[in-house]
Amino acid sequence: MEHALEELRKALDLARRHRREAKHALHYPLYPAPRVAVLGLELAGPAGVHCLVDWTPEKLADLRPQALAGWWNDLEEVARRLMEGGLELPDLQFPILVFSHVNSGPLPRRSHDLLWDWFRVPTYEQIRGSGGELIAYECAARDGFHLAAGADPSSLPLGRSAEPCRCGSPAPLYRAGAAVRAMAR
Repeated sequence: MEHALEELRKALDLARRHRREAKHALHYPLYPAPRVAVLGLELAGPAGVHCLVDWTPEKLADLRPQALAGWWNDLEEVARRLMEGGLELPDLQFPILVFSHVNSGPLPRRSHDLLWDWFRVPTYEQIRGSGGELIAYECAARDGFHLAAGADPSSLPLGRSAEPCRCGSPAPLYRAGAAVRAMAR
């Protein structure tokens, strides 16, 4: 029994250390965050955030997430498995976060439509750097991207808006230019 308790203590210490070592935080648009499965990226987060860097359908189903967060390719794979019947996520009911690479720019409208078709929940996009750091995030107003605290605006493929966001946030707002929006359709 003592040996089992010692092993449990070691496992808990390792988990705490692992969580502290995560470099970047998940910025979830609702507070408190629901049970979120972060796919393909190790992020620190509030209670309820579970990172599945090397996720499997079994691990994901066991977690019973209420929300998902991840790169496009991971979310697309989850959707494929759901449609094939190889995965069930009955508790999925909160917005999905889709991560985009800073050098690829915002997802086109069609991608957001596909995510809605697949999961039937709203989607918010976050632009992240090569190390997973948050650069900019979409808010509920869906009027552009807010620059994350401490992020370098020169890395964004967007222009700064002269008007404030309708959500009321004081964070600088960035939008795609007309030419970028036309290509995204």
